[in-house]
Amino acid sequence: MNNDLQPNSSKLILGTAQLGSMYGIGNKTGKPTKQQALEIIRFAFARGIKTLDTAPGYGDSESIIGEFINEQRKIQQNLPAIITKIPSVNLSSSYSSECIDILIEKSIHTSLNQLNIETIDVCLLHHPKDMISYKGQVVSSVLRLKNEGVIKKIGVSVYTPEEVKMAVSLGCFDVIQVPINIMDHRLLHSGLLHDLYKSKIDIYARSIYLQGLLFLDPDDLPPYLQCAKKPLENLRELSSQTGLSVSELSMLFVRDIPEIKKMVIGCETKSQLKRNLQIMTLPKLTDDIIKQIHLLFEEMPEKVVNPTQWK
Repeated sequence: MNNDLQPNSSKLILGTAQLGSMYGIGNKTGKPTKQQALEIIRFAFARGIKTLDTAPGYGDSESIIGEFINEQRKIQQNLPAIITKIPSVNLSSSYSSECIDILIEKSIHTSLNQLNIETIDVCLLHHPKDMISYKGQVVSSVLRLKNEGVIKKIGVSVYTPEEVKMAVSLGCFDVIQVPINIMDHRLLHSGLLHDLYKSKIDIYARSIYLQGLLFLDPDDLPPYLQCAKKPLENLRELSSQTGLSVSELSMLFVRDIPEIKKMVIGCETKSQLKRNLQIMTLPKLTDDIIKQIHLLFEEMPEKVVNPTQWK
């Protein structure tokens, strides 16, 4: 047994948006070099993180992962599971069903070539509107590729409770990637997280740190995020009261939600990854702390918890 393996690390998915592009409102270090990105992936994989989350829209993330996969093959090691995504289909064009099929298949095969793999473990619609765009043809095209064995599981990445309801109603998805964090309890309060779980859809939590917003100084927020000032002050006060850091409170809160199967966590540096792995080994939050979290962040404005509204 590898002594470097961390307890609970298998629940983590390494998000690679930061490795291939400049990503996150709290990103202060910028995009790592290709060698730094590869070192982060190697480190994560060696310590039990066996799934990588990427997308064509994440700069050169797919090609960096493809290089890592080639490395693994050369030393005859196991390969990571891969989650990638289909970019949004242009709704301003009047594509035929056949054209949609070609566009989706081209996107998938481009990803396969970049990643140096023959089958995608999980393919998500990157934009939830594609669940119904072109009268469902996008979903039909992805389902066809799943039936042909090119994709093992299909799903969607969503932002709102309404999009979760739509995903459940379609009844064809294996996986859903949802935003949930210490400030965003929309799926908890609505009961939708439990509905997803009962529907046997694998739930992958993302936005654990709200794209880095949780780490920003409340006094240094941009004008369009002044509505987040009080919640961030409350979070820092809770951190002071409990003796737990913001990152510890945030990750542990999500880690122990029973319906969640996996957590997508990104990073720009190996030290951030080390810290996340360390947090995963910590004990559960007490019932009292969880109660305080629910009281503090019970009613949060959409413009705070939904990054698509950060304008």
